[in-house]
This record gives sequence, structure tokens and C-alpha cells, in this order.
Amino acid sequence: MKSSWKRETKETSIEVSLETDGLGTIEVETGIELLDEMLSAFAAGGNFDLAVKARGDLETGDHHTTEDTGITLGSSLGQIIKSGMGSAVVPLEECLAMVAVRFGRAGYREDFEFWSREEGGMSLQNFGHFLRSMAYSGKFTLHARAEGGSDRSKVEALCTALGRAVKRAIRDE
Repeated sequence: MKSSWKRETKETSIEVSLETDGLGTIEVETGIELLDEMLSAFAAGGNFDLAVKARGDLETGDHHTTEDTGITLGSSLGQIIKSGMGSAVVPLEECLAMVAVRFGRAGYREDFEFWSREEGGMSLQNFGHFLRSMAYSGKFTLHARAEGGSDRSKVEALCTALGRAVKRAIRDE
């Protein structure tokens, strides 16, 4: 299933193209190192083809670009997935991440903590904003939990688990 979505605001311009039956081709350019890694881990986890081009007011911080990218990716997912549930558990180094999704009703719960304030050019408080924006825009419930490991391994494991959970939800639909 393929979906494309665009979002233009005063602060950002985001384009997402997603193919859930893809080959794992990833082309991501947001200007934020960690956000690029998050999107790549999500796509690799689900073996999706994903292209994201994001331009934002990065001189004021990463918040608008990060949140609007989550909104755009979530909208793209919601366009093609209407129902279905999936979950995944992903280990990465000392981290263990668990994600569960259910399409058809928006909701969000997180259970993870970060040691640092920033990683890879992104404020880590915006990671939760990204996930919440994605879930509410995609009309799905998302539960995300991670423990142990470094901040970066938590982010990568959670995004990989999210890709796997979404893939399983598509199969469940």
C-alpha cells in the first residue's frame, strides 16, 4: 500500500512518501541527524520504502520540524491503515523496547526516560511529541516503553519496534 502526504505551515514544509509493501528503500532528509535516524529505523523495522523531505525553521530549534514530520508520517499511515493491531519487542545493546499499536482510535502512552536533554541535534523531549503527533494524526493508539541502555539506543530500538508493530498491524487488518 502506498501513500503520499504533504504538510505546509508557516514554519515547515514536509513531504512523505510511504510504501508499506516496499523493499526497504530509505531516503530521508530533515536537517536533524537524530530525526533522520528515527525515520530510517522505523522504515527498516517495517521493511517499508520511505522518502521524507522536511524543511523547517531549525534556527529556532527542532520542535516544529520534528512534530510536523510526525504529523505528516502519521497522516500518511492513517490514509492507508484503518484497523489492525500489532506489537514488537526489540533489544538493542542494554536496551529493551516494547511497542504496541492499534489502528482506528487515537491514543498515546509512553514509559521511557532519557538521561540527556539533546541527542543528534534534537531535543529529546520532542521524541515523545513526535510519537504522540504520529499516533493522533494516524488515528492509532501507540504504547511505547523502553528501559536500559543509552538514549540513542532507546530511540533506535523504539523506532525499530514501531516499524515492526505497524507491519504486523497491516497484516492483522
